[in-house]
This record gives sequence, structure tokens and C-alpha cells, in this order.
Amino acid sequence: MQGAKALEVGCGPGFGIDLLYNRFKVSSVDAFDVDPKMVSFVRQRQNQRDRRARLWVGNVRHIPVAGSQYDAVFNFGAIHHVVDWRASLGEIHRVMKPGGRFYCEEILNRYITHPLIGRLMDHPQQDRFDEPQFIDALKRAGFRIESSRQWGDLYLWVVATKA
Repeated sequence: MQGAKALEVGCGPGFGIDLLYNRFKVSSVDAFDVDPKMVSFVRQRQNQRDRRARLWVGNVRHIPVAGSQYDAVFNFGAIHHVVDWRASLGEIHRVMKPGGRFYCEEILNRYITHPLIGRLMDHPQQDRFDEPQFIDALKRAGFRIESSRQWGDLYLWVVATKA
């Protein structure tokens, strides 16, 4: 991914941005989060660094950029927060360049709806996904699955390409 233009959806406190620059060696990062407090926090963190991401408050179902903009899109556990998560996959596909890669880490249905864990976190409880449902939705959105790995029945890591 060296030199790639990357997007992180749901950037939270911004640790993924650091990972993209330091580990993936991307040339630029755009990132957004639905929570204005998180975006403000990331801006403060980025002011202390040489490299900065272009940041905004936004929603993964409506990414305000033209199509085919990014070589890579990263999701570090944001999509399970989205009620209409399938729409987010279509939107991610739209903003990626042909041949671009989608790197996705997600929390699965059993984790979110677990009787104890589910009470500790504020997640939508309806229409959550397991690995087969998520993989199927990626394919329906136009992605080709390059690799997928599940840890127990709680977490999923997927790399997919825009065909």
C-alpha cells in the first residue's frame, strides 16, 4: 500500500490513522467519524504530528466524495455500529478505485448480542451479521474476497478488492 491514498471509515480516536501511515506507508489519509468529539480529538492528536489526515464528521452510508477516489479503504470495527450496514458496503465500494482494496475488521453478531457483553456496549441489536452474511453482502456490493479469517465466532478480518 506504499504511496496509496487511503480512507478510514469511523476513525474513532485516530489510532488507525497512525497505523496507516506507519505500517501501511500510505501517502495520504482521509478519515471521518460520526462523533464530532472523536473528530475533534483526532485533530488535536494530528496537530502534534508531521503528517495529517483530512478529517470530517460523517456517516459511512453517505461519504461526501466523488466515486473512485481511494486505493484502499480501512474499517477497524465501525460498520457494526451502522443500522443499515449493507448500504455502507455499497458506499465504500463506490468511493474506491477499480482494483482498490478494502481492509475490514469487524465484530460479529454473537459478540454484539451476547447477554453480558451486549449490555455493556451501545450497538444496534437488529440485523447484525455473522461471517457468511457479511461475506455475502460484500460480494453483492461488488467486492471480490481475497482473504477472510474469523476468530472464534466473535471477530472477522476480511480483505476484499473492488472488481
